[in-house]
Amino acid sequence: MADQTPDFWARADRSLLDRWPKDADGRPEQAVRLTLQSELDGMADITLSMLEGYGIPAFKNGTQGKVIFGFAEHGVDICVPASRLEEARALLEAAPDDGSPDGQ
Repeated sequence: MADQTPDFWARADRSLLDRWPKDADGRPEQAVRLTLQSELDGMADITLSMLEGYGIPAFKNGTQGKVIFGFAEHGVDICVPASRLEEARALLEAAPDDGSPDGQ
């Protein structure tokens, strides 16, 4: 995500910049791709909520192709700070994937 436009943070969730880790110079840490998820089934928003619940700031990127009911037909990238990538991966791997709260 090194090619983020200067207005990226203005277009994202207004408080995301406040929650995003900063480098030694006070600039936002680089965002990296965690996963590609569908917007059609709500999984992208569920994943964002889960990550935020664990204190990992995250956002959706790449909504090109919004032709079906206003959703990204090919999915969206979920991005997190580079320093939190491994923690976010571990959370996704541990999350139940069958739709039930306890994985049963």
